[in-house]
Amino acid sequence: MDKTYKTPTTEIPNAGEPIATYGQATKVNRTVFNEAQIELLNVMATIQNDDELMALKHAISEFFARRADEEMERLWQSGEWDEQTLHNLQNTHFRTPYKQ
Repeated sequence: MDKTYKTPTTEIPNAGEPIATYGQATKVNRTVFNEAQIELLNVMATIQNDDELMALKHAISEFFARRADEEMERLWQSGEWDEQTLHNLQNTHFRTPYKQ
């Protein structure tokens, strides 16, 4: 059964107003979104169920996969990448090392 997503209609009260913290006045941090982030938030606000959410996730994944392909093609055409580069990438580990 799909979940139904609802757009919140309430706003955060007193956002950006000074608040008291252990007797000291501080400001609430505001997040500043760029134009692309605002556009994505507007799109996400229209999501009504799990199927739509999955479709949006798929579209975003496809977008970034296409960008990666285009950049790899550019690197190959410019000569910055060659067969040796691909061979080196096959044997490179990019994982974050964790303490044992």
